[in-house]
Amino acid sequence: MNLQQLKVFVLTVQLKKLYLVAQQLEITQPTVTFHLNKLQEELGIALFHTKSYHVIKLTEAGQAFYHYASQIHSLSSEAEATMDVYRGTAAGVLAVGSTHTPATYLLPPLLKQLKASNPRLTVMLDVRPAPFILDKLKRYELDIGIISNTRVDDPELVSKPLLKDDLVLIFPPDHALASAGELQPGDLAEHPFVSHEPGSISRQLIDRWADSNEVKFQISLEVSGTEALKAAVKHGLGYGMIAEAAVQEEQLEGKLCTRAIPKWVPERQIYAVRHRNKLITPALQEFWKSLAEAFSEQRK
Repeated sequence: MNLQQLKVFVLTVQLKKLYLVAQQLEITQPTVTFHLNKLQEELGIALFHTKSYHVIKLTEAGQAFYHYASQIHSLSSEAEATMDVYRGTAAGVLAVGSTHTPATYLLPPLLKQLKASNPRLTVMLDVRPAPFILDKLKRYELDIGIISNTRVDDPELVSKPLLKDDLVLIFPPDHALASAGELQPGDLAEHPFVSHEPGSISRQLIDRWADSNEVKFQISLEVSGTEALKAAVKHGLGYGMIAEAAVQEEQLEGKLCTRAIPKWVPERQIYAVRHRNKLITPALQEFWKSLAEAFSEQRK
């Protein structure tokens, strides 16, 4: 078993087509097949359900092997990239994973600052849900994750809370509740509501709040994107609940009004997360420090 075999195996699982693996590695498709067959021969066990590779489906042993092979592949790629930096042939890569809110509303100025001090640094930003980001961190496929979550509790990961990520009510300026007196949870049940899609972290938090306060929403629309939700509220389809950081611009421009959600218990924060055992490159160290400094005042 060698690194080339592991690389071919990992890419086959990820890309699902042998010709795509061959294109990425700049080898022939028969060579891809040779490496896969040789790997299984040396391991003495089938990693795939079929020998033809027309359908890529892992056996139970293959799934277990992929867990380790993907980590070895990621660390090998990182080692090569790091040596390129020391050889002076590359300026390095910083792989950042982020959930939607920080990626859209918080990270751009910080990434601009990082690029200004490291012009040749390549930054890769992967915007995904928090569980996906955490999984990629654990497989050494990302250097750092910036995620909105209720908590990060994993011994393999180091996390640092950056700021609270509370949800707030948003209304068009002429909405009846925008300027009403003190709100009670029951007041919200009397008006159309624009909701996040089922399964999202925000929707889970909102549903728990509704259950604990015995509120039954009049859902007029379910959307799967922050910008789409804000647009729906602006056009009078109902009020919404959204991360406070995502609506600051519209609030300043007078396009949307915000209010605190009555009897809301804050649960969610935005965290910086990295793998405990991953190499801390100069770029990662600088970015981690800039995140801590940028949000230190807002945490107080």
